[in-house]
Amino acid sequence: MPPREEFPTKGLEGAPSNDIGWHFGTLVPNARGSIVCKLCGKVVKGGITRLKEHIAHKTGNVAPCPNVTGVIRESMMNVLKESNTKKIDKKRRKDEFLSQLTEEEDEHEGFIDEVSAIRQATRESIQSQHEWHRREEFRRSTGGWDNIYEEGRSSHGSAREHNRERTSKSIPGESEFTLRGAIPELVRSKSSKQPKVNDSFLKSFRRKIGEAVSKFIIYERLPFQLASSPWLYNLIQVATEVGQGVKLPTPYEVSDVYLESEYQRVHDWVNVLKTHWKELGATLMCDGWTNSLNQMHIINFLVYCSKGTIFWKSVDVSSVRSRDAEFYYRLLDSVVEEIGENYIVQIVTDNEAAMKAAGKKLMLKRQHLYWTSCAAHCLDLCLEDIGKKPSVAKVLDEAKKVTCFIYNHIWTVDLMKKYTQGKQILRPALTRFATHFIQLEEITRQKQGLREMFNSKEFKESKWGKQKSGPAYEAKKIVLGKDFWKKANDLIKVYEPLVRVLRLVDSDEKPTMGFIYEAIDRAKRAIQQNCRYFTEYEKIIDNRWNFMHSDLHSAGYFLNPQFQFGVEHSENVLIETLEGTRSVIERLEPSMDTQIRMVNQVRFNYYYL
Repeated sequence: MPPREEFPTKGLEGAPSNDIGWHFGTLVPNARGSIVCKLCGKVVKGGITRLKEHIAHKTGNVAPCPNVTGVIRESMMNVLKESNTKKIDKKRRKDEFLSQLTEEEDEHEGFIDEVSAIRQATRESIQSQHEWHRREEFRRSTGGWDNIYEEGRSSHGSAREHNRERTSKSIPGESEFTLRGAIPELVRSKSSKQPKVNDSFLKSFRRKIGEAVSKFIIYERLPFQLASSPWLYNLIQVATEVGQGVKLPTPYEVSDVYLESEYQRVHDWVNVLKTHWKELGATLMCDGWTNSLNQMHIINFLVYCSKGTIFWKSVDVSSVRSRDAEFYYRLLDSVVEEIGENYIVQIVTDNEAAMKAAGKKLMLKRQHLYWTSCAAHCLDLCLEDIGKKPSVAKVLDEAKKVTCFIYNHIWTVDLMKKYTQGKQILRPALTRFATHFIQLEEITRQKQGLREMFNSKEFKESKWGKQKSGPAYEAKKIVLGKDFWKKANDLIKVYEPLVRVLRLVDSDEKPTMGFIYEAIDRAKRAIQQNCRYFTEYEKIIDNRWNFMHSDLHSAGYFLNPQFQFGVEHSENVLIETLEGTRSVIERLEPSMDTQIRMVNQVRFNYYYL
């Protein structure tokens, strides 16, 4: 039992439930619903609620406890009132929900009754029309119609035949009458009643579908993004078409029947894509990775064109002892042969030296294709080279010390959020080496909050604030100093333009071959304007750019309408891009006459610029 003048706020450990009442009573063994009061020893029947009423001196159901204090009695009475308020509110919300459902059902029934009445009136109207036409036909046959001679008829028989034709054309059969055909206003008009009924039905149906889909995703432990999958939408649409009573496929049917048919469908789709490949060409992309669990080394091959990217196949090269240039050359050559030499105009791989040598060798054999290094990988390696400079490495190491100290302790993370308005200083980045620079940028953005954190009374009085050495002392010294922030701001001016280019080439929004040349040049100009030590970084950027650059980049820039007009070009840029474009034409176009016409047109554009 709690002290006499204190009231518990949490449940009693080991009690049958988290109810506050168990602080004041214990169950009677072998007596269901009977509880002994710890204050007065009375046995209360009726469960924990009756015991709380006994403690609170609530009259009507049970005798009051004589030994309870005023504080506990009033607190328990407030607990009972709060519980009763929650019950009333819950019942009210339930009644409102049921009432809403009842109203929707009544509206639905009223709508159905109205539709039935309209259909009945339609049938009666059809019958009356048939009856009226039968009477009119009798009148015509007896001369009671207009003067038949005015229409060029000469006998009752011809008039009868004529009127029979008119009748059959003007009156549709009863089977042709539908609610939509007879009264189109019910469907097409925007009257106030029917849209209201339809909206209520749509909400009800959407709730049912939402519950069913949500249960499927939740209980099968599937990602929530599945709810926006077009395949799930297609499944629901097909289910509404086939209706009830159709059995779902068995696991055997999925794996042995429908998987095979889907494979064939995708295979046919790839064959359709080949017509596009033959017209405009395709890019073969090669990407290798190692499974950290079983150390399997897999190389994936994908084919890209403007219509989309498809996975071609994977090759397990774990058993290959030496993955040298000769091995990669034979592998790439076999895949090109398998897909079709006339389709592939470019091969993209990573920047491994053996891959580069294999790509150059393949270009000698396949005269109409190019090997190109991965632009994202090149830029990532460029950031790595910048990070290896001693002055840069020191700044990145200091940023790492600050981050590691803060995120190694829950208390310091919570204190940091207090002074940075909930902002973090860690963010995932595009690539491994870009992460260090993104982290440095986030730290500089939260400079004021971090300085306030290390200067705060909470930190100074903590065990970390009192240390004279170690990670906490070093992090505090870095943040409260001036040298780190000055160097960090200078470094951000260098890496930020490069990360902008990295985001461009790593996105899937549009093909970037025609923009890389200009993007790299713009990044170099930005660094030159903002950084005092531009020449040191320029050498690193040019080294990686020369490795990555090919004639395709020059041709893409030269043929990009966005850079053809309204942009000032230096003479060196125009000459380099013109020569690159001419080289691409001569390599990809086998006809000499066509080459001459294309080169002459390109030179005309050059002189026009």
